[in-house]
Amino acid sequence: MTAPAATWFARAYHEIHRGRHLVLHGNIDDLVLWEDTFQSLPKALPSFLAVAGFRVVTRYDLVDGLTFADDDSRKFVQSRVDTGTATEPPASLPAAGLTDRGRRVSDAERDLQARAATAARPHVRTPADLLAATRDLLVQNERAAAVVIDQADLIFGEDGANEERHQANLACLRKMITEAVPAPGSAGDAVRNIVVLVTQQLGALPNWVHRHNPHVAVIEVAPPSAAERAAFLRTAIPQFHDAPELEPEQAAQAAATLANLCEGMTILDIRALAATSRLAAIPVTTPRRLVMRHRFGLQDDPWEQMDRAKVQHAEEILARRVIGQDTAVRTASDMLVNARIGLDFVADAEAAVTRPKGVFFFVGPTGVGKTELAKAIAELVFDDENALRRFDMSEFSQEHASERLTGAPPGFVGHENGGLLTNWMLQRPFSVVLFDEIEKASPKIFDKFLQIIDDGRLTDGLGRTAHFSQSVVIFTSNLGASELPRLMSGYTPDLPPPYSEVREHFRSAVATYLTQELGRPELLGRLGSGIVVFDILRREVVARIVGKFLTQLKASATARGYELVFDQRAIERAVTTELADTGSALGARQIRSPLLEEWVRRPLNKWVIENSPAPGTRIWVHRGANSPPFVVEELPGGEP
Repeated sequence: MTAPAATWFARAYHEIHRGRHLVLHGNIDDLVLWEDTFQSLPKALPSFLAVAGFRVVTRYDLVDGLTFADDDSRKFVQSRVDTGTATEPPASLPAAGLTDRGRRVSDAERDLQARAATAARPHVRTPADLLAATRDLLVQNERAAAVVIDQADLIFGEDGANEERHQANLACLRKMITEAVPAPGSAGDAVRNIVVLVTQQLGALPNWVHRHNPHVAVIEVAPPSAAERAAFLRTAIPQFHDAPELEPEQAAQAAATLANLCEGMTILDIRALAATSRLAAIPVTTPRRLVMRHRFGLQDDPWEQMDRAKVQHAEEILARRVIGQDTAVRTASDMLVNARIGLDFVADAEAAVTRPKGVFFFVGPTGVGKTELAKAIAELVFDDENALRRFDMSEFSQEHASERLTGAPPGFVGHENGGLLTNWMLQRPFSVVLFDEIEKASPKIFDKFLQIIDDGRLTDGLGRTAHFSQSVVIFTSNLGASELPRLMSGYTPDLPPPYSEVREHFRSAVATYLTQELGRPELLGRLGSGIVVFDILRREVVARIVGKFLTQLKASATARGYELVFDQRAIERAVTTELADTGSALGARQIRSPLLEEWVRRPLNKWVIENSPAPGTRIWVHRGANSPPFVVEELPGGEP
């Protein structure tokens, strides 16, 4: 055997010999490993059930009706139904004293009994026909029988609720599960007759079927294990581009490497990988590039294509946009270096990398550059600031809000639309994802965040998997900002607290929130060094930010044919003094608006509309007797 059969077969075998019916769910539409080959579940199940001892195996679905594993199974079922030798089922409850609903169920059950006793041939097309034939098989003691009911969620779940006999079908199913008797198996031992329900969604079945039911064992058909993926790839390698030219040792190594990189993929996905290899002419000897192309549809990895010189000078580039936050900028640039080079603490160098490229928790006063740094990272890595997707977590404060991120479950309104987060990641897997003001989110959403950090993927309500392995995930928070005035009270504007005290203050606030208020210490541990504390606005930083905004105004005026000349020191002094008097609770936001907006930009635009200066005019913005706001006038050409 190329590899052991799928592990869930062993558990199913044991549960069968404990006398339990089976509910199979999960990866049921994939190929499964059975008897040395990968087969569809409908093909593998009859063979497995025969090995488990059943002499009669039938299968039902809504399209093909009742089918049989072999001629013996067909003849046995037909002979029983034809001759009317079915074991007499328990008598129905009398109709007297029943409610209307109970009377309908009772009448329908008698109809089912009549079908089982009088049908000339088992032309099983409807669920009612199925239950009539199945109940006869489960209560007979001549031959061990197994009935596989495919699409069970469509028959017994909410999707089948509109069927006329739905309640009667459920009642019959419940009786069959409890009434099934043992019968002689293929090896001579008695095996209890069983029904096998195969369902896409376990939760779609009635709760009594799969929760705390001693007659039923619920078994997940799991995604293929590493051994199963390797077994499949050993036979599929020749189908890849340039694979026939490989030596046997090279082919075996390629199969082992791909098996690691394909973690989380189905066998059908892996089979399609060979088609990607041929269509894109990507050889199996470059497995990472091949998997990247298959999953994300890109020829090249943007992280590996990132210019080394740009990465080397990332700290300098980021600092031009985010002023006065040296620690945060340095941490972000270190992440870019790690992502570009790729060295990591991994036992297997060829293992699939599923976690995001970087995970950060930006915390600090409001308006000091947390969101700006996220935008700067997106522009630096992906050459596009729009590669950033911001989620305002105040919009996800309700308990059910997590469904908006990954999509509503089947049967709920909006299910077909998918989730906001998963839709974005499926469209832009190479991006920066920003969860803003995370403390305002519902505690339930943190389960999603743990999955992103640990596994690097989320599955939406439509069953699609979104991967975060090529993204940067950033959480921002103002935790501790409301207590900042207490920390600042012992200092003066000229001598503020050192960064070490600011860092300790905010890190303590984050730790208290995650461990005590939220009760999720594991999240604190996973964030680790990713918790980045942003500093308060200091005097020298305020002056540099003012200079940045004035430079932007100059560039805007130049584009319109004017030359701006600022009394920059006076403007910087006025802004710094105002912030010292009123405090810096709003951070750099108040520098731009309202201060520079009201003192400089508005007077400047008003002067231009009133004076209609000619192109080439030099405009002087300077301090006057009543400044701020500042005075705007034309500067003669000869003056500095």
